Amino acid sequence: MAVKVASSDSEWRTYFASIKKVCPWSSKLMDKILIWENSIKCLNTIATLFPATKFEAFVFVYKDMTANELDKLADKMNSRHTHSEFLWSHPDEGGDSTQYPCIIQQDKVKLETLRENIGYVEQN
Repeated sequence: MAVKVASSDSEWRTYFASIKKVCPWSSKLMDKILIWENSIKCLNTIATLFPATKFEAFVFVYKDMTANELDKLADKMNSRHTHSEFLWSHPDEGGDSTQYPCIIQQDKVKLETLRENIGYVEQN
């Protein structure tokens, strides 16, 4: 399992800089985003530790997962960890998607506050 801070990786720095218009805080907080690769066996344990860390987000990279698999995994994690919000991203989805298939964990209350501050309303 590989772990790194987003700001230490040029691909992730480029990605977070590219999504400023939809996620303005991500490029400013790259030192507080931890990237986990190949952590599927430890996902639940690592996710449980997230609230006790100084990080703003954990990004779990799963290069072999489909968008459908990521969606199901994010739903499962959201039901298990109510303090967090788990989102997924897959490059096949286009737009502002990440360069690798991944699950993104963030503090639920902080994320809701940030969304309120920028006037974001979730569409169902």
